Amino acid sequence: DFTPAEIFERDDWTCGICTQPVDHGLRWPDPMSVSLDHITPLAVGGEHSRANTQCAHLTCNVRKGAQIA
Repeated sequence: DFTPAEIFERDDWTCGICTQPVDHGLRWPDPMSVSLDHITPLAVGGEHSRANTQCAHLTCNVRKGAQIA
C-alpha cells in the first residue's frame, strides 16, 4: 500500500509528463493541481504500484488519457 502523497514527495512535486514543477498549494479542480498518473494506464494493463505511478499536473494527466507516454 502507498498514498499519492508518498509518490508526490518521491517525485519532488515534479510532473512526470511535462517535467515542470507542480504547485502543491493548488487543489482540484485547478487544471495545474497535482494528480497521480499511471505510467502504463490501468486501462491497458498497467498495475497500481509505486513503480507504475508518478506525480502529474491534472491537465497533463487528462490530456495523456489511456495512452502510454
